[in-house]
Amino acid sequence: MSAPDNDDNNSNNAAAKSQIRDLIYSYFQIAKSKEIENIPSFFSDDFTKFGDSPPYDRRDLERALMLEQLQFASISDYDFKIEAMRIDLVGDSAAVATFELQSTGIIVDDYSFRGTAVNNRSRVTIVLQKARKGDDGGGWKMLHQHFSRMPGGSNDGG
Repeated sequence: MSAPDNDDNNSNNAAAKSQIRDLIYSYFQIAKSKEIENIPSFFSDDFTKFGDSPPYDRRDLERALMLEQLQFASISDYDFKIEAMRIDLVGDSAAVATFELQSTGIIVDDYSFRGTAVNNRSRVTIVLQKARKGDDGGGWKMLHQHFSRMPGGSNDGG
C-alpha cells in the first residue's frame, strides 16, 4: 500500500518543482516586461539577498526591492538564459533552487543618455518558502537570493 503514497509524493514533488521553476522564470521575465510593480509578489516578508554587484552587503526586503526595481527598470534589450537548474525540496514548505544565469542587455543612464552593455554569467541560489494556505493561496515565495559572478562574466549589472 505504500506505492500509491509514493506516487502521490512524486506527483506532489513534481508539481511543486514545476511551480518553483515557473516562479523563477516569471521573476526574471519582469526585466523584459517592465512590470516592476509585480516584484514584491515574488518575495517573502523576510526576504534577503546577496548580489553579485555593488552594494555587496546583505540586502533586506526594502533595500532589495528598491535595487531590483531600479535595475529592472534601467535595463533595456534584456535577455536571460537559465541553465543547469536543480530544485531540492526540503519537507513540504521549503526548497532550494540552484542554477547558472546568463543575462545580457544594456543598462541605460537616463541622465547622460548613455548605455553600458551587460553580459553576466552568475551562479544563483534561491531559497524558497511555501506560504500558508491563507497567505497568497499557499504559493511559493523567495526567502533569499545569492548571486555569485562566474569567471568570464564581463561586467557589473546583476
